Amino acid sequence: MISRKQIVDYYDSCEIDYRMNWHLDECLALHIGYWDKSTKTLAQALVRQNEIMGEKGRITASDRVLDAGCGVGGSSIFLAKSRGCQVVGITLSHKQARSATGFARKKGVHEQTDFQVMDYTNTGFADESFDVVWALESSCYAASKKTFINEAYRILKKGGRLIVADGFESKDTYSPFERKIFDLWIKRWAVDALEPLPKFRQHLSDAGFIKINYEDITKNVTPSSRRLFALAIVTWPLAKMAQALGKRSKIQNDNLAGAFFQYLVLKLNLGSYGMFYAEKK
Repeated sequence: MISRKQIVDYYDSCEIDYRMNWHLDECLALHIGYWDKSTKTLAQALVRQNEIMGEKGRITASDRVLDAGCGVGGSSIFLAKSRGCQVVGITLSHKQARSATGFARKKGVHEQTDFQVMDYTNTGFADESFDVVWALESSCYAASKKTFINEAYRILKKGGRLIVADGFESKDTYSPFERKIFDLWIKRWAVDALEPLPKFRQHLSDAGFIKINYEDITKNVTPSSRRLFALAIVTWPLAKMAQALGKRSKIQNDNLAGAFFQYLVLKLNLGSYGMFYAEKK
């Protein structure tokens, strides 16, 4: 079982890789990005994914949004600026919460945003206190996806929306080889397990959500997945040398190895990437 500390250590240690290779300082993004006819660059794809989710969630200025697993605050800041809403971002990492607060101040939305260190499966927020719960590549870190979904349902107002974008298992059964490939990816990114699509959908239904919709967008994230794969191949020799010299940690190089195996998971159709939308009854 991946521990909370391992998740925090992964993100805190690998922030430098996101900064060097994933436009962290420009886009404040730790997600994969969404490619369509309007996107020409990675930076545009990273922003586009926030746009797509904002549209799917029908987020307006009157909404109070919980960014569950907010990272360094990129989506929260985007929503505050583009949609005019109030956003509370929560993360397990004190470092990320501090960074998010600083970025929000620099972007001029510090009065619309609030960042806290908190577990999204046990938030302590009052019942029915949010209009939207937003989870961009964060629900995968929940030890129990069912517990995350139940908590989201509890804190959403009636008619509130849950919007999730993440990776999922796409097969009913896996051979030992396929499971090995899958684990060589997710464990290196501090994820214990991805949820099978039908099971995630059932959790939503069991919690009481209605109007449940899933859209497979694997094709829209594949260009970024391919980019990560190429990056891993090109930089691996230097990364191993840097680790031997004490300039890179095992966690950082595991992150790079994960970038290699995530593409194999998609190419072998072992996993998929998509967006869930659901409303509280």
